Amino acid sequence: MEQTSALVRDLTDSEQNEAVLTGAGDHGPAVAAEAAAVALSRERLAAVTGPVHLTVVWAMYGETGRIVPRSEHPHGEDFVRAKVRQLDWLTAGLPGVTWSIVACDDGCPDDPSSADVMAGIVEAEGYPASGHRSVRVIRLAERLGTPISPEFAGLTSTDQSRKGGSILAALADAVAAGPEHRHVVAYTDADLSANLAQLGSLIAPIAGGAVATLGQRYGLEGAVLVKPDGPSVEPQSTGDKPDKLIVLFRHYVRALLIPSLAHVLDTQAGFKAFDADALRPVLSEMTSFNETFDVELLIHLAQRYGAGSLAVEPIVFTEDFAATNFPSVDPGARHLAMVKQVVDLYDRFVAPVEPVTGEAAELLTLVRDLDLEGYVRLIETLRAEDAGDPTLFDRRWPVAHLRSAV
Repeated sequence: MEQTSALVRDLTDSEQNEAVLTGAGDHGPAVAAEAAAVALSRERLAAVTGPVHLTVVWAMYGETGRIVPRSEHPHGEDFVRAKVRQLDWLTAGLPGVTWSIVACDDGCPDDPSSADVMAGIVEAEGYPASGHRSVRVIRLAERLGTPISPEFAGLTSTDQSRKGGSILAALADAVAAGPEHRHVVAYTDADLSANLAQLGSLIAPIAGGAVATLGQRYGLEGAVLVKPDGPSVEPQSTGDKPDKLIVLFRHYVRALLIPSLAHVLDTQAGFKAFDADALRPVLSEMTSFNETFDVELLIHLAQRYGAGSLAVEPIVFTEDFAATNFPSVDPGARHLAMVKQVVDLYDRFVAPVEPVTGEAAELLTLVRDLDLEGYVRLIETLRAEDAGDPTLFDRRWPVAHLRSAV
């Protein structure tokens, strides 16, 4: 039991969360890895010249358990106070760096709602409503119909948003209220899976000329994915995943159909930062409010500023075991739908300007025709062939071979 406890990163444990920042005590390798990441992040932020304002946004839906301390809920992470503490630690002693928070309620059905509970925490803690260290809560329901983008203006209910709508509303709010000097806007998840004290490592590339920095939970040297049995790095992070072939096949499809994002191995990580001036015109182009939100945003940025403007940085990320419903690791309808979403994004945003040819065009035809039975058979065939193959995100299959498997 003692060895297991030393491996576990418990996001509801306030002592562990503080130890990441202070280095106090021996809490095991997961806490140590996170502590090393935030120390490097602060060092990189301290080297940035000129004033910087950082705005952090996140969406909330059904977060009334995780938002309170563990003493009030078994999954409680007290994440508002914890995130404020992380940002205070990151920026302490750096007078040129200021920060603010904007959280958006995505139509939370709880009573009281996530927005109501967070507003109570903000009032109790006395966080300012504007300027440095400000913490604000907005509600997507109150932003419906606003002209952030033509499609956003057409939203009539929060039910039409699957997190993407509230992230877009919060990003728009952030860029509209930014300072005249360098402004970096980041979005994350409501939980504590990605420590905000790592944001210095995302700000640094933007200060060097990137328009966005995308945190990567796996696939890059230095990335640490903390699983229930402890921290993992590549090749184990991906290689030991039971759904490895599902992940690798989806990346293969995305890399061939959307080549500008081929270097982004982890498009869905909820830890991204953007230059506010570069982000502002892209928000008006957004059409997706579901799981494709992240990828569409990256496509628009790459098309406007070039694929090289999107930097990737390894992060330490803890899978939030307690309150997350994990999808099946067996190939199924949900996984096929995610592959089809890549095709839909290609059709809408890539094909009009850069249609695929050759092997990629053949893959496109295969995926268009792929039904659930064929997809399951394909993944099971790739799994059967996988033994001893160390290749991860660089893996490419001849389309003729994939067709024969289907």
